[in-house]
Amino acid sequence: MPKIKAPTLAEHRNTTQERLLDAWGELVMAEGYDGVSLADVAKQAGLARTAIYNYFPDKEALLLTWTDREVSKTLQAMIEAIDAADTCAEKLEIAVRLQLESFTTRHLPPGQEVMQLLKRGTFERFMAHIEPLEKAVQQIIAEGVELGEFGDVDPATTVPMVLACIGAERAPLSTGQHDVGEATARVTGFLLRALGATGAAKPKRKR
Repeated sequence: MPKIKAPTLAEHRNTTQERLLDAWGELVMAEGYDGVSLADVAKQAGLARTAIYNYFPDKEALLLTWTDREVSKTLQAMIEAIDAADTCAEKLEIAVRLQLESFTTRHLPPGQEVMQLLKRGTFERFMAHIEPLEKAVQQIIAEGVELGEFGDVDPATTVPMVLACIGAERAPLSTGQHDVGEATARVTGFLLRALGATGAAKPKRKR
């Protein structure tokens, strides 16, 4: 079993937890949420089966911690990219592209589909973890409406429809049926038309 060298116990625990989260992500991508057990994750990370319980009491706790980490990564990348964008149409395209890119590496049922796998309380906590991404999209739409780039839509009620359009690409992208660049152009173009974007902006296709 490989040993983890770290100067402090806290760093050792953090490094071990990161390994477990990485292992979880790899296995979920390959097997799906329902097909992965804590024992599988421990083995993938090169740890004793019982060692994982020092970090996660159950699979749902592991899911929540992993989701929080991955959402934070996507949100940080989104904030940095959006800050450099000139228009709300460009900001929306960035938000779409980053979430579509995540589908190619994170194979997990979205939104309501997760509710079938989780306890109600855990599902509510799971949805709370992804709220920052929803808020980021809502802010882009609200800014677009305020600046006159988008039509007169209600940002709050529009966000679920925007996310549904993005989520429709989850399975095709995670299985390699669709290309991220083409999907980004298709989804963003549809959303901009639905939002009544001025100038009928056409998003650039990413390669």
